[in-house]
Order: sequence, then C-alpha cells, then structure tokens
Amino acid sequence: MAFELERVLYETEDFLRRAIGSPSLRAARKRRFRRKLEEYGRRARRSAFVLVGLIALLLAVSIYMGGIGFFAWLVAVPTAMAFALLLMFQPTRHHRRLEAEAPGGEAPPDLPLADLALRAEEGLLDGCDALPGRALAAADAIVARLRELQPHLAALDPADPLAGDARRLIGQHLPRLVESYLQLPRDARAPGSESSRRVAESLDIVAAELGNLRDSCCRDSQADFDTQSRFIETRYREDKRLGGE
Repeated sequence: MAFELERVLYETEDFLRRAIGSPSLRAARKRRFRRKLEEYGRRARRSAFVLVGLIALLLAVSIYMGGIGFFAWLVAVPTAMAFALLLMFQPTRHHRRLEAEAPGGEAPPDLPLADLALRAEEGLLDGCDALPGRALAAADAIVARLRELQPHLAALDPADPLAGDARRLIGQHLPRLVESYLQLPRDARAPGSESSRRVAESLDIVAAELGNLRDSCCRDSQADFDTQSRFIETRYREDKRLGGE
C-alpha cells in the first residue's frame, strides 16, 4: 500500500512538472520553431534562384538557337518548376552541417562550438518528453546555460583547453547521458525509479559544470568589468567636482 501511494505521488509530481513547464524550455522551443522557419526560408530562396537560373538558361539557349519550339517550352518550364519544388524538401548545407554525424554517431570534430551547443539544445528538446519530471528543472538549467554559452563559445579559440572541455561536455557526455537513458526499458524509466533519480542527478551535475564553463568563458569580461568599475568608483568618488557635488 505504501509503495503504491509513493508511486502515485511520483506520477502526480511528474504530471505537474510537465503541465507547468519551464521558461527556458518554452523559450528554446520557440527558438527551434524560428530556426525551422529560417530553414524553410533558405530552401525557398534556393529554389527561387534555381528556378530563375533554369529559366534564364532556357532563354539563353532559345536565343542562341534562334528559338525553340512551343512543346519544348511546355516540357522544360514544368520540369524546371518541379525540380525547384523538389529542392524545397532537401535540407540546406547549413542544416546538413548541424545534423551531420561522425562514424561513432557523434558530432563531427570540426563542428564549431556554438553550433555544437545548438545541436545539444536540439537533442535535449527532443528527449525532454521522455525525461522524468524531476529532471526537467536540470534540463531547463542546461538549455538556459547552453543559450548563454553560444556567443562565448563562438569567440573561443579552438586551441584553448577550455574549448576541448566544452566539446567533450556538450558534444559527448551530455548526448550520451540522454541517449543511454532513453534506451532503457519503459519500466526502468518510470517516475520514482532508480534510473529516473540517477538521470536527474546526472543532469544536475551537467548543469553545474556548464555554469562553471560559462564562468570560465566570461572570466576576461568579468575582469574587464571589475577594472572599469574600480576606475569609475576611484575616479568620481575622489573628485567630488566631477561627481556633481
């Protein structure tokens, strides 16, 4: 009876956490929706350029050959339009770069760190529905910190040891943790199970490490701010005339 009550409590907690949601995850889903729209926009531009190029080629051939028959145009124009439409269903180079995988199923080693963080965010969003409710707070923190890290990772020197740490944590350890959990049987992932508890704790650790990584990436900016802050305080507190007194 006590076990059954505990299970019901865990399931209720899981339901409430999912129903309430989290700000960072909601914002991440909105960003993913915008990225999808941008990808469709890139595909549409590519299809339009290809269609215009093919029509221009047909006109050039028609002028060079002194005109082509009506039936040739009747076949060529719909074919060009069909080819342009087919391109709408093909991912662009930008999307293929983000989705590319190394032989081991991991991200390519030459993928920029900022794109790697974006890829990790996408993977976590895909797995969030299968994560236990108690892990959603950690997933929320991870998504928020990945978002904060992207501009700093883009400016990070690839030869910096910090870049290697970021690549291992974001590109290997985090995806492996989520994927290995999702491969467990459904019973092992039930609310209140040992596996659900451990994945929540592991994601908490990842969130904390991402926070440390963020602080390390921002160390130079923090030092610059501290220097400027001390200068302002020293300069204007000592010179009362400049302080308006």
